[in-house]
Amino acid sequence: MKEYKVFSAIHQLKEKGFRRGSVAKQLGINRRTVERYWDMSVEEYEKQNIQICRDKALDKHHDQIVIWLIDFPTLSAAQVCDWLKEHYSEAFSERTVSRYVKKLREEYSLRKNPNKREYEAVPELPMGLQMQVDFGQKTMNNTDGGKTTVYAAGFVLAHSRRKYVELQSRPYTSVDLVRACRHCFRYMGGMPREMVFDQDSIVCVSENAGDIIYTYEFQKFREECKMDIYLCRGADPESKGKIENVVKYVKGNFLENRFYVDDDILNSCCLDWLERTANTKIHGTTKRIPEEVFTLEREYLRPLLQNTEEEKPVIYRTVRKDNTILFDSNRYSVPLGTYSKQPEVSIEPRDGILYISTTFGEPICEHRISNSRGVLVQNKNHQRDRGATLDILQNELNETLKGRAENFLGAIRTDKSRYARDQFGIIRALTAKYGNDAVLDAISFCETGRLYSANTVKDYLEHKIKLPEPACPTVIPISNAKYHVTTQKRPIEAYVKAGERR
Repeated sequence: MKEYKVFSAIHQLKEKGFRRGSVAKQLGINRRTVERYWDMSVEEYEKQNIQICRDKALDKHHDQIVIWLIDFPTLSAAQVCDWLKEHYSEAFSERTVSRYVKKLREEYSLRKNPNKREYEAVPELPMGLQMQVDFGQKTMNNTDGGKTTVYAAGFVLAHSRRKYVELQSRPYTSVDLVRACRHCFRYMGGMPREMVFDQDSIVCVSENAGDIIYTYEFQKFREECKMDIYLCRGADPESKGKIENVVKYVKGNFLENRFYVDDDILNSCCLDWLERTANTKIHGTTKRIPEEVFTLEREYLRPLLQNTEEEKPVIYRTVRKDNTILFDSNRYSVPLGTYSKQPEVSIEPRDGILYISTTFGEPICEHRISNSRGVLVQNKNHQRDRGATLDILQNELNETLKGRAENFLGAIRTDKSRYARDQFGIIRALTAKYGNDAVLDAISFCETGRLYSANTVKDYLEHKIKLPEPACPTVIPISNAKYHVTTQKRPIEAYVKAGERR
């Protein structure tokens, strides 16, 4: 009866001109309820009410369903429907079971709560022990009206909460991460004893129950710095919550509503933001200013390695059969023949340019690094020079035609660039068949009508010049007796005698 009063009230207010949102507010009900009854007629409501009455068929399983909901708080209505089929061989529609389960949850206050993770407070880590690292990305507006996706690498010292951020307009690679770590150490004035990462592909190749295989560049960096690495378990961001908050802070406080110009300007502004706001504002958890706490923690950091800034890891790539190398999910071309002469090359991404060299450091080529994925970046001079042999064919044919067909051959090559080789072959065959003078006469006719085609030259020659037909063989006249052959005839008696002897 209560439902019918709601249905009736909705339609009364609708007739008075109220809108859906106003009706929901005035009656204190959910807008979805208003939407459900808004266009429903009285006949449709009665039909639905009859269907709801059918829910009473589930009353005989009332106690069992309540027990299931108590024992298994995460149990869904679909599972209840399936269990009823399994244990009682009774089929109900999922919609009917869903309404019934919802009513039981409200009646007995049985909330469907997932198994929530229990958290506990973590004691503050010692000074200089740990640094947490994570990545994020955000799309920024350009000054020219376009958009650029910016990738951020965030660092935070676990004790003082002092932060460092490095930004770039392409996804991070292992080399970029190593470079950002070195810049961070220089910014901090020292190195921690441990770093915490996600199981990211630029950090580790695989991890199997603690057996970790790091990427080549990161393994070399770890050995040089004698750094302990802690990798979080998969899908467990809460285990490094400090840096998760930092990445969110960078995207929401620094990058939000800022225009992108280039990487250098963005990083310069970010350093100013770190000094101005991020590291000088009272931290919400520690209630202390990170920069002030860091003055004490700095003494516990390990000293920087000598000439750390100048040391750059060398990245090697294998040249593929199609004379390309893979870098950051894209293919970059190298000159033809590199695959057979230089099967391995070294690469160095720097300032948006990918420098490709031999393993001995001799430069081969360079490309602008693409922000896309799965594309081929190719220099024109790395493609096969298909025009060289065509130039030779054109020059030889022009010489055959006494140097008077240069413009015509050039026009064919321009208009029919894909078929120029075939066109030149037709003209060469015509010169052999009709002679140079006849072909030049046909070319002159075609140039007058601007008909730049070897097939037009062929049609002109075939129409104008009738080649002599080959001589027919001599026919022997039947009436001439000298060409007749007479065979010797034997009398029949000779064959009879031969048969009698047998």
